[in-house]
Formats: sequence, C-alpha cells, structure tokens
Amino acid sequence: LLPLTILFFCCLSCKPKPEKPESNIITDPYLAFVTDTTNNRRAKWDLSDLKFRLKLEQQIGLKDLTSGANNLEIRLWYDNGYSSQALYTLWFQDTLCNLSYFRIFTKPYIYDYSNRNRNLYTRTDPIVDSSFSRSIRLNLKDYENLHLDSIWLLKTQSELHISDSFQVLDCDSYIIEIADKNRYKYLRHHCAQVYYEETQLSEILTYMDFCDRIIALVKKQNFKIPYNHYYYE
Repeated sequence: LLPLTILFFCCLSCKPKPEKPESNIITDPYLAFVTDTTNNRRAKWDLSDLKFRLKLEQQIGLKDLTSGANNLEIRLWYDNGYSSQALYTLWFQDTLCNLSYFRIFTKPYIYDYSNRNRNLYTRTDPIVDSSFSRSIRLNLKDYENLHLDSIWLLKTQSELHISDSFQVLDCDSYIIEIADKNRYKYLRHHCAQVYYEETQLSEILTYMDFCDRIIALVKKQNFKIPYNHYYYE
C-alpha cells in the first residue's frame, strides 16, 4: 500500500500546472494623456481627437509631442468642422520663439464616390491633400504677453463639472498641445463660447483667453496664407 501511495503523490507532483489564460485587455497608450474616459463622453471624444491630430502632424512632418520635446513647444489647433484645419505652433529656445502658422487641407473622401474606401473616415483616417505654412522668429518682447508661466494649469473641457445633459454638436473646437522634456498635455474645448455662457466656468474663459492671445500674436505678423484653395486670408 505504501508504494502505491508514494506513486500516487508522485503522479500529482508531475502533473503540469494549468496555463494562465491570456489577457485580452489591450491598453491604449494614449489614455494617459486624456481625462479618465470611464463614463465620460467628452473624454472619449478627446481620445479620438488626439489620435486624429497625431495623424495630421505626422503627414505634415511634425514631431509627435506625446514623447516629449527638447524645449517648450505649444500647438494650438482651430477646427471649424470642415476640411481645413488651422494650426499655430510655438517652439521656444532660450528667449527666442519660432512661430509658425499652418493651413492644412484634408481630402473629404466624397470626390470619387464610386471608388471610395468605405472603411475610411475623415476623423479617424485623415489624408492631407495639401498644406501651407509661414514662420517667423520672435524675441521675448514680442511674445511676453502670452504669460507662459500658467499654461500647465489650463483645464480641458472633459475634466470640468459640466452636466452630460448639455451638449452642442455642430460647432468649432480649440485644441492645445503642450510639451517639454518631461511632460505632455492635451486640452480640448468644443463650442467654448456656448459652454461658457451656459456654465459661467472661469476655466473656460481662461482657456479661451490664452487661445486668443496666440491667435492675436499670429495675426500681428500679417501672414498671407490660403484660407481655402482659392482665397487668401
């Protein structure tokens, strides 16, 4: 009986351990740059928009800021919901600032409907048709009114206490990306003026004030760049 008992336990010890089931969870690396998307519709829109911006930036030769920047860099997007995007970039080195203004035109995917790839969508798979840009180098005195000391404190719309029952669909958006050697921040406000009138949140007003200061700085340079394929602004 003893030999049989020993043989039994030996068989048990030799039995291979069951393999752990493989995890099917896929972690999206870009979730780290937006507000928690759990039960937050605006944060989910932020995540989608961030990926959209990164694809546009790659196509026009701009660095992916989510991995950081050698020096402070700020990008402001103005999106009016149509096939063109305005992009203002500020790249700082010591007391100098390289200011650029881009106008980016994307293909609408409807110009050749018979050959259209229906798996593509302009907000997830943008294709840049053309882009134009102008640049200038500024001294500290030229941009000191931007008040850069507080930019990391700006709030994105999806982290504000705004009721889900209030939403505006067709409107413009202002998107800001900020990066330095150690940090990256993404912010987005959709229909900012409408949301401010509804909520009176000071964070929205502060955000829009900063956007307005950047746009005013660009307008001061009198850049001539196509507003669309036929007219210059």
